[in-house]
Amino acid sequence: MVATVTELRHELDDVDLINDIERTVGVLQGKWKVHLLFCLARGIRRHNRLREALPSTPKKVMIAALRALERDGLITREVYAEVPVRVEYALTPLGWSLSEPLIAVADWSREHTGKVEAARAAFDAPADRSPQSSPPDSNREAWETHSVRRIYGGRRTP
Repeated sequence: MVATVTELRHELDDVDLINDIERTVGVLQGKWKVHLLFCLARGIRRHNRLREALPSTPKKVMIAALRALERDGLITREVYAEVPVRVEYALTPLGWSLSEPLIAVADWSREHTGKVEAARAAFDAPADRSPQSSPPDSNREAWETHSVRRIYGGRRTP
């Protein structure tokens, strides 16, 4: 039986969830890894095709990112004994499994980037910063209250 997201969240403690997220972000950390994954999601690519798709990427940095993705099992590197040597990169099933979460992040970005930019502009505005703020979002407040109670054994404050 597959556990639902809600059931899974109840089983895991907040620290476990944070650690899981940090491990995933660690796999994707690096300026060009996500770019390379999306290029390879369009099909098998030779090294030069990847360089053409990402022309501003320094060669040394791209090679390091490709090696890191290969090391993590997200891509395969196939070397053909030809003259000149031909090298092709492709996503593995593990690499493909990241495509849906990355698309979900892109969807979130499209939906919320305007709100984030507005919040940044409001924060950075040189206007008077009084301690009054807008009322908290009820979902966020409920989540924070739940998290604080779980972390501190039911107490509201440490």
